[in-house]
Amino acid sequence: MIGNRTRPFAYTFRATDKERQIIDEKIKQSGLTMTEFIIRAIKDKPITVIENAGEILTELKRQGNNLNQAVRNNYYGIETERELNDCIGELKNLYRKNSIAMGGA
Repeated sequence: MIGNRTRPFAYTFRATDKERQIIDEKIKQSGLTMTEFIIRAIKDKPITVIENAGEILTELKRQGNNLNQAVRNNYYGIETERELNDCIGELKNLYRKNSIAMGGA
């Protein structure tokens, strides 16, 4: 639904150079668009900034690819089971780190 809604109203406001720098930096850190950032801020929705989010995403993709490759290999045995268990362990570890970074337990 979000992609289909329109926003016919534009707001403008004035800021000092320092305020502009702060706003721009916060928006950049969030990874959101300016509109998304402001809407979340005024609705008291969390704006989570995850340090090294790109690295985490890259690692998750790599582990997902490893898991796919292990499953696609049509051989079953100790080595395949070990690969799958290693992959699952890495994914659990990344999930835990991601949860902690987002304020979870």
